[in-house]
Order: sequence, then structure tokens, then C-alpha cells
Amino acid sequence: MRILTILAFVLLFPLPLSAQVNIDTKALLEDYSRELFEANAEGFMSPLVIVSNVGANDAFYNHAYIPRDNEFYFEISLRAMAAFVVDEERMFEAVLPLDNTPNPYDPISEFEQWSRVLQLNYFKAQLREAEVDGALKTRVNTATVFGGEGSGFVIPKEYLSANVQGIDSATLASLPSQLALTSGTNQNYVAAAVPQLTIGSLWNSEMLLRYIPPVVFDVNVGRFSFFGIAIKHAFTNWFDDPYFDAAVQAGFQHSTIDNEVGLTKAKLEAETDLFAFNIHASKRFGMIEPYVGVSYETLNSDGSYTFTLPQNIKDEIGYDIDPQTVPVTLSDDALKATFGITAHVGPLQFFASTGLTKHLIFSGGLVYRFEP
Repeated sequence: MRILTILAFVLLFPLPLSAQVNIDTKALLEDYSRELFEANAEGFMSPLVIVSNVGANDAFYNHAYIPRDNEFYFEISLRAMAAFVVDEERMFEAVLPLDNTPNPYDPISEFEQWSRVLQLNYFKAQLREAEVDGALKTRVNTATVFGGEGSGFVIPKEYLSANVQGIDSATLASLPSQLALTSGTNQNYVAAAVPQLTIGSLWNSEMLLRYIPPVVFDVNVGRFSFFGIAIKHAFTNWFDDPYFDAAVQAGFQHSTIDNEVGLTKAKLEAETDLFAFNIHASKRFGMIEPYVGVSYETLNSDGSYTFTLPQNIKDEIGYDIDPQTVPVTLSDDALKATFGITAHVGPLQFFASTGLTKHLIFSGGLVYRFEP
């Protein structure tokens, strides 16, 4: 019986205009939605990963001074940062995948998986015809995770009904009006805060450590955790009586995000590594010490995106698909200029800074210096 069914698939699928094809619409939506979101997951989710980490990677320093002589001290600080979303991160161009999906399954031993790929490719073939005839748009502008309402790809039901005899009216009725994309959160910035420990000094250098356990700074960002380490070296200590202090610093930061977006509870899990190298300078005038810096930062992230159908689509067709998971991989790099000022009041330091890069970043904090 299975051999006859397979032969029927083989005979029917090349003849979409003359034969009815039995389509499992739930399986079709699961398989096509997975490909749709895999093709567009980076465009939708990457702003969240980038903005969160760019902000959290700020405020590693608030002055360049390190004692010339080796001496033991440490500083405990609380540093807060806010990175603002740029307009380009609110929208992206989504694409509808129409290329045939490879079918690695054996039609005898893996018939269910084999037939699901076959019906997906059959449906794509009809959509390709619709695109050629101008009845289907395969690129749309839609919201990122920080944008507004999501768009989608309208399924050309009238075209399919009039031109494809292989898909009956009952099958078309069980399909949604569009393949919808997830809406965003209408968010303007991402904030974070972290305690930092600085230990010095040896050979004109000091080390800093920062860590925050999984915590929800913002419900739209979800559970965010990171730790970082950096080494700073004051190279102006090589010279006698320098006019200002200057230092170089190299740092590494690792973060995790566990986030749910919107009413569909689409879920992002991502781990990100960020490397930064900066040079910064400062000069103290009594209690006040302005500082400036330039840094190069590079980011690499790997994660996964799990989703179901949007609620309005579930209401329309009367059912939901099983949760689908696709990988999300991205990278980014940027140059950043920092301008800040520190006020010294005894062992306390108060600072505020602005970072100028692809994003606008504001940082500030409080430092207490211990000198045993």
C-alpha cells in the first residue's frame, strides 16, 4: 500500500493542474514557518543581541590613571548603561523562501518526513508560479524585535483557486490568509547595570572583573547575564612627568539572553562573546577628571529562536502548529568614541559618559577605592 501511495505522489506532484493533492496543512505550516523564520530570524532578533551587548560592554573605565609604583588597591563600583535603538534597527526586509527544500529522507523507511518535504516543495512550486504572474510578493518590510507590528506574506488564495486544480477549496480554507511575521516591542533603549571590581597595580597595569547573574532588567529583553574581564596598562607612566594620563585596555565579555517576545512568546536563547580594545586618556583638575577614549569592539553570537503562530493567525484557522526552533548566528563590529567626566570626592568617584558609535550610549556610576 505504501508503494502505491509513493507512486501516487510521484505521479501527482508534476501535474498540479489536473489532480487533487492531499495536503496536511498543519504539517505544511510547521515546515514552511520554520524555513520562513530561519530565513528571517537574524533580521528580526539581531538588534536585541547587538544593542544589549553594546550597552553592557560600556563603562569599562572612567579615568586613565594608574599609580607609577606597584601598590595594592582595589575599587568596587556599580556601573549603569543605556544603549539606544537606532531607526535602522526597527525594520528589516523579510524574504519568503521559494527554493525547493532538499529531501534526504528515504521514501520507504522515512515516508512521513519524505512526504512532508514533497508537499512543501509542491506548495512552493505553486507560489513560484504566483510570483511570476505578479500575484505574490516575496519581499516585505516588517518589524524587528524593537519595531512595531509585524507584517507577513499574503497567500494568494484567489490565484491558487483559479489556477491550481491540485489544491481544493477545503485546503485553501484551512490555510491562513498570510504567513505572518512576529511583531516587535516598540522599544527605544536597553538598560543594564553591573558591579565591577578593579585590582591594581603591577607594572603600571590593573585588572578588572565584572559579573551579573541572570536578571530581568527589562521584560522586553528577558533574563540577561554577563561577565567580563579586562587588563589595562598606563603607557604614559613610561615617561617622566606626562601632561596627561593615557592607557590601553583589552577586554572580553560573555553574555547570555533568555527572552520571550510578544503575545506569541517567541523565545530567543543566545550566547555572545564580545572582544574590545581601547585607548583612553584623562587629566585631573582638582576634583574633576575629564576623559576620552576610542575603542574597537567585535561581537559573535550563537543561539536559537523558537516560535509558534501569531495569535490572530491561530484565531483565523482554528489551530496552532507545534513549536518550531531555528538557529540564529550573527556577528558585528564597531568603532566607539567615549567622552566622560569623573568627580573625585575622597575615596569616592562619580562619573558619567557618552558613547558614540552605531548607537548612542549613556553610562554612569559610583566607585569606591580601597587602599589598605
